[in-house]
Amino acid sequence: MSNRTPEQNLIDAFVSSLQAHDNLDLKIDRLINCRCKAKKWADIEYISASGSHWVIEAKSNDSSDAHNTVHKIFGELLKETGRESRENSKISVLIPESGVSFYSRLFQSINREKFLRFGKLVPVQCVFTFGSSGIGQISWKELYDHH
Repeated sequence: MSNRTPEQNLIDAFVSSLQAHDNLDLKIDRLINCRCKAKKWADIEYISASGSHWVIEAKSNDSSDAHNTVHKIFGELLKETGRESRENSKISVLIPESGVSFYSRLFQSINREKFLRFGKLVPVQCVFTFGSSGIGQISWKELYDHH
């Protein structure tokens, strides 16, 4: 495919791993969307084998606008809270495993308490990481404090 992006590549690999995951709360039962340019859905949206509705926004520091992705995370998360039927959804972020330090370092320019309150306001269920170690999960707080 000619219009692949680091973000879409991350999404594709992550979704592929979720489809075979052992944890029923993470394993995909019904995929709603897995395209980063979708207007009506989050980058990754699915119903898990346990019935959880996951809403995941993906960002990659491997992209040409890596520094802008830091700011875009906030806008994308806020946009998802405004969509209908999000009350019982698990809203999350996906970043490359190799990008945790990058995002943590740049988030340090935000007051820690404001950053953490934003994570509660949304609320951010977790931050998924994906890379050579497979699927990882850290908290919003752990993402900030990693650096």
